[in-house]
Amino acid sequence: MTNSNQALDDIAEKIAAGIQMLGGVKQGAEAQVRSIVESALSQFDVVTDERMQVQEAMLGKARQELESLEARVAELEARLKQYK
Repeated sequence: MTNSNQALDDIAEKIAAGIQMLGGVKQGAEAQVRSIVESALSQFDVVTDERMQVQEAMLGKARQELESLEARVAELEARLKQYK
């Protein structure tokens, strides 16, 4: 019985070691894939999410300022019409 348990323990250890090795291979493969994708994307004009959010905020502010200026111009044009 002890030999049988010893054999099962040895097999279990070998299986566990194999799984750990596969986990390491998986992590290595993921790192390589990430590196390849990042390298490929760097060749394109890709914008990060953070940069896109900053640009959207700046665009929103510019739109508000434009609307304010348009209202001001309309008011000034209306004043000019009163003097004509």
